[in-house]
Amino acid sequence: MTSQTLVLRFAFLMASASLASAACPGQGGVAAHDRCWYLGEAGASCGETCQAHGLTYSHFVAGEAAPMLPKLLGREPATRQFAWGRIECYVPSADRYHPSKPVQQSNTGDKGEPQDWKEGVCQLGCACSNPTPAAPPANANAPYPGCVQEGEVMRHAGAHAIFVDMTSAGSTGCWQNDCTNTDKFNAVDMGVCARLCAQVDDCTHWSYGDQDGAKKCFFRKSDAGKEAAEGWASAPKACAPTNLPDAFLAAKAAELLLPCDAGKSDACPDMARAVTTWKFAIKHLKKAAEGKLDANTMGFVQQVQGDTDAFAAQMSEENFPVVAANNRQIFQALGAWLGSQGSPQVDAADASLPSPVRGKLCGPSHCYEEL
Repeated sequence: MTSQTLVLRFAFLMASASLASAACPGQGGVAAHDRCWYLGEAGASCGETCQAHGLTYSHFVAGEAAPMLPKLLGREPATRQFAWGRIECYVPSADRYHPSKPVQQSNTGDKGEPQDWKEGVCQLGCACSNPTPAAPPANANAPYPGCVQEGEVMRHAGAHAIFVDMTSAGSTGCWQNDCTNTDKFNAVDMGVCARLCAQVDDCTHWSYGDQDGAKKCFFRKSDAGKEAAEGWASAPKACAPTNLPDAFLAAKAAELLLPCDAGKSDACPDMARAVTTWKFAIKHLKKAAEGKLDANTMGFVQQVQGDTDAFAAQMSEENFPVVAANNRQIFQALGAWLGSQGSPQVDAADASLPSPVRGKLCGPSHCYEEL
């Protein structure tokens, strides 16, 4: 690198810092990633640094590709070392620094919340809440999938995930192999992630990308773990395909099950898939009927739901026709009402749709299962 290039780069960094400072309170603030960044005092935590500027800590991992410390210093330190903690660390006595990474190394001593970590020799690069956050991206209000932010991931970072029961949509790739309490699961399509986040109360944002050789969906309760990442996509809850009416979903699933009404046969060889599809149909029937049908009818719906769940726990060919007949009776009684609730146009090739809408029985485990 020539001396002229170094001078130009230094001038660019200084100009960037100067322009950014105008958007952040106090001295030395740099606006980036919808946050105000400050270089803390040696031995101070980021919670203390942000508080000194009248702000709160807002965790963000800039990562190794675009660390914040050179921007905070207005120059590149003499030595750049390996990524060490969740927060960037500059050691002024040696003019060296460590970039950050999502999961800290065990020898950092960082065992609590990121904002509480401090290291005596380090000046930390601290991400603080921005009092004047950037405007949302131009595509934020576009219909799905135009509202999806490509090249962006929302990390857990020890604080931003929600853990919920996702057994209705996933059976692999879950946290500690437990899909009853997980913030992630394998998903065949980004739209599956978007659709399901929209249905989970606590989910405010989602990310979709490759982890451990599989495409995974991640649910988050904020965008505070956001960082740039090639091959990933993220969006807020509102960025999702058009929601399908529960009555339509229930009717489609029940229609597919007609060949199974007589029990297990060549036309219905897989009881597990049939029962999973019945559970899907009844779940959406119950949601569609809530507050719209009389208590007596809802009592029948709840009864067949309980009987189907009990059969799923202990299946037998002998009892299968009995369960199917009871389920069919309630769907026949409500068939005209279900049909009156509307039937939207769908594309059977859309991989984000549950299997019954695509003309297939659910899998043995859930209704987004590719077999």
